[in-house]
Amino acid sequence: MKYLFFFSLFVSHLTVFSQIVNIENKRLTDNKQGFSGSAELNFNFTMNTVQLLQIGDKVQLGYVKKKHQFLIVTDHSFVKSEGDNFVNKGFQHFRYNYVFKDSGNVSFEAFQQGQFNKIQKINLRLLAGVGLRLNLVNEEKYQLSIGSGMMGEYEELLDVGSSTDVLSTSYLSFDGQFNETVGINTIAYYQPKLIDYGNYRFSSETALRFKINEYLSFLLIYSLTHDSRNIADVRKTNYVLKNTLRVSF
Repeated sequence: MKYLFFFSLFVSHLTVFSQIVNIENKRLTDNKQGFSGSAELNFNFTMNTVQLLQIGDKVQLGYVKKKHQFLIVTDHSFVKSEGDNFVNKGFQHFRYNYVFKDSGNVSFEAFQQGQFNKIQKINLRLLAGVGLRLNLVNEEKYQLSIGSGMMGEYEELLDVGSSTDVLSTSYLSFDGQFNETVGINTIAYYQPKLIDYGNYRFSSETALRFKINEYLSFLLIYSLTHDSRNIADVRKTNYVLKNTLRVSF
């Protein structure tokens, strides 16, 4: 089993925190049979006019058996200042893939997820869906993929109430390794309601990788989320810029 541990050096927030459930960059990156896993820990402490503590963790476990792939991801983080929780968010995601062809270019996807995000007033969001994934380019150094499907959603918003909806979900993903040192990963999701395409969510994440040595890499990650709904005291657009040190062994 191969484990990757990511330790955040520091995090710069341009606005309030955003959350992007980016399963794509957590996929199993090879077809080795059996289990694989990774863990990520972010910890920052700042003492200024106020005391600020940030903690985040991510854990992934994957399993591959022939054409079957299973993936479980959990993610949680919060920021605490002078007794107040500024941000408390997290999700748990389960995904199953079945590869139709030996080339691995076409696969069926099924997934389910639970999520909460206090800053965006999401007390609970549950979803389940299915879709298809197509690898348009699948070279050693460059991969380009698209995916499309449908999902059902149950959501509880603080001070608003609960709702159920059916959404379309589509994504475009690119991963490139420019040379032995520099690489990039980017993905964008678009999720509109089927009965109201003007009501949608959009999210994207781009990670620029710099390989330091066989075990260490430095990442500059920019993520953006946009929700078209008008929710009181909640920003429609949120974005984050962070720097991360990746240790693998």
